[in-house]
Amino acid sequence: MSAHNDAAFLRMFMMILGALVVFTVVILIAANHITGAVEEQRGEDPRMRAAVVDRIKPVGQVNVAGAPAAAAPEAAAAPKSGADVAAAACNSCHLAGVLGAPKIGDSAAWSQRLAAEGGVDGLTTSAIKGKGQMPPKGGAMVSDAEIRAAIEHMLSESGVDAAAASAAPAADTGGAVETMQQMADDAMDAAKSMAAAVMPAAAPPAPAAPAAEVDLAKGKQIYDSACFACHLTGAAGAPKLDDKAAWAPRLGQGMDALLASVLNGKGAMPPKGGRVDIADADIASAVAYMIDTVK
Repeated sequence: MSAHNDAAFLRMFMMILGALVVFTVVILIAANHITGAVEEQRGEDPRMRAAVVDRIKPVGQVNVAGAPAAAAPEAAAAPKSGADVAAAACNSCHLAGVLGAPKIGDSAAWSQRLAAEGGVDGLTTSAIKGKGQMPPKGGAMVSDAEIRAAIEHMLSESGVDAAAASAAPAADTGGAVETMQQMADDAMDAAKSMAAAVMPAAAPPAPAAPAAEVDLAKGKQIYDSACFACHLTGAAGAPKLDDKAAWAPRLGQGMDALLASVLNGKGAMPPKGGRVDIADADIASAVAYMIDTVK
């Protein structure tokens, strides 16, 4: 009888928890939709763009005035592959679906987005200009052709035939079906996360990289290429780099705890912010740089 009561209580608890999660997701999606509409009408914020340009500008310049003519330059470097560009600029949001970004692997979400933008050309133009909280080109310093290659790579990884989807006429759904589908997907993901939280503890977190290896200059470089997309705008609740109040409770946890959270992922942030190609020591340097900046 006790086991039956426990099971009934657990079911009721999960139902209530699921309802709260769905309500929260609906509020977040509505807020994001309103914010995105306002941002689209207002246009790109020149101050944010100026801040991004200032962060990624070269640290120095070479003055070649009066220098003797140099030998003919070598052939230009080969363009980056779509997989490389996606790993560097796209995975941080599209692996976890941050702020409604279609997840890599979600065929339905990508098909709807592809149809809504009028095919790969429209989707590429949207990515180049930026949309909602996503900065132009995802903040990456790459060519238009490389952005297109990254989009085609993510479509392929999601099982979407870009050519076929572009040729098919888009259905006039008014956005309602897409919104409901996204809400359902987000609610299901959130419910799975909640269920996992009450289960027995999973494998222990990855060990943090030793603090002695941190390099603040390298950390700034990693921040500018991988972390700023969320920590500059506060996307998905990420603490902004200049918000000392938001960082205060996190700083109280200590470097080891902060680094473990980044390496293993936390909330909407995937492990290493989606940049699994970056070494743990470099991630530690990026965390140390942010801590040093916010103090």
